[in-house]
Amino acid sequence: MNRFKINFQLQELDKVMPFGERLHWFALTDGLLWIDAGTQTIYEYSEAAQAYFGSDIKYNDYQIARFLEDFFGIFRYVGESVPKELYSILEQFNVKTEKWRDCHIEEEDEVFDRFYFNEYCELGEWYSNRLFDSGHLVGGPHIGCFRCGEKIKIIWKSSFKLDNGNSIWTAPEGCYEMPYNEFVSSVTEFFHAFFARMDKQVENAVMKDWGNIFLDKQRLAAENDERKAGLLQGIGFLGNTDWNTDWDRVMMLYSKMEDELNMAKRAMRRM
Repeated sequence: MNRFKINFQLQELDKVMPFGERLHWFALTDGLLWIDAGTQTIYEYSEAAQAYFGSDIKYNDYQIARFLEDFFGIFRYVGESVPKELYSILEQFNVKTEKWRDCHIEEEDEVFDRFYFNEYCELGEWYSNRLFDSGHLVGGPHIGCFRCGEKIKIIWKSSFKLDNGNSIWTAPEGCYEMPYNEFVSSVTEFFHAFFARMDKQVENAVMKDWGNIFLDKQRLAAENDERKAGLLQGIGFLGNTDWNTDWDRVMMLYSKMEDELNMAKRAMRRM
């Protein structure tokens, strides 16, 4: 399959694990999640990982609400188009910034503050605003979405290795480019499919006798509607291009960083 698609399976209601003696909307989103990105699959565990952990679980096994919050949370920035000059070097951006930090390694905390909070703040922000991590997973990848006009690149990377040196994922890193309108359609399709299933999950949870497990059934239905409305607003951001990133300053800082890297290279040659 050569397309971008977000796949999921919700856990059967009887197998959902409460948090202690309480059950809530977040817990009911327990399930599997994986993303088709062209010929690769994000969040798919490698055979080596399954053998290492002694598990036959193939995909991201966690409450899907975590992914929804993280992924939809970057949409307010994804809708804004990135300049072609930056779009063309997306895969190398982190490599260059790491090299820049290495040039200033003796400055210790000062270099971190300089890049992320002071002089180079805007250069780091445009990239990180379009990126989310999967910190709730062992070796979870960072995933970024970067639009340029009518195209978008989905970039992901996990550097985590098992003790035996194998990757935990079948696709630990990659870049998939697609038409932006198809990306929006895929996200919208996932949203509607998830909440069609989640509406039923909530309906069944309200009807079920949970015994000693506390569930605020009235609040559950209301939260489901609130979550749906909030995430739908997130999708709306994908069509909003009225942002105010100072791309001239970002490009100036990028050029300045490259100049510093070139100076460091020349200094190394003279040593």
